[in-house]
Amino acid sequence: MTVWAVIVAFVAASNPVRRRNCLSIQDTRSVAIGAALACVAYTVIAVVGVAARDALDVSAPNARVAAGLVLLTVGLHAVVAPLPAPQPTITTPTRWLVPVLFPVFLRPDLALVALAADRASDVASVVLAAVLGVGLVVWLWVRGGSSRRGGTFERAVGAVLGAVTVLTAVRLLLDGVFAI
Repeated sequence: MTVWAVIVAFVAASNPVRRRNCLSIQDTRSVAIGAALACVAYTVIAVVGVAARDALDVSAPNARVAAGLVLLTVGLHAVVAPLPAPQPTITTPTRWLVPVLFPVFLRPDLALVALAADRASDVASVVLAAVLGVGLVVWLWVRGGSSRRGGTFERAVGAVLGAVTVLTAVRLLLDGVFAI
């Protein structure tokens, strides 16, 4: 994967408009902790990804095909499904973990993109993509507060990002299949 492919795949699949609607929490500290831990987790996945794939005997093309299949499903869902409802508000001290870190910031489809990034795209591109994708969600959340918007414009932007995710998934699938 090229650097731009990693960034576009990550930012489009993170779909900040859809993810922002999932944040029903009002605690800025919890959102910041969840976002930072997600970026660290994606960085760790990118750092150990090549070694883990080698240890599991999974080639880079196969990882791209797997990431493409998952992104295809996520992208199609973003195109046709309505905006997600906010998660229930939790008032425990670990609210940065659920519902902030899981399922909003740390997600399997984005982890697969970080894992599918190979030596050509470098770990720095995954870090940049994670910071951009997660940062956009946080920025939209701060800008709009914790109120649920869900208007036509947000729905359209979420669907467009879903379509970009589908296109990126097709590119990953073709790139992986032709490299096998």
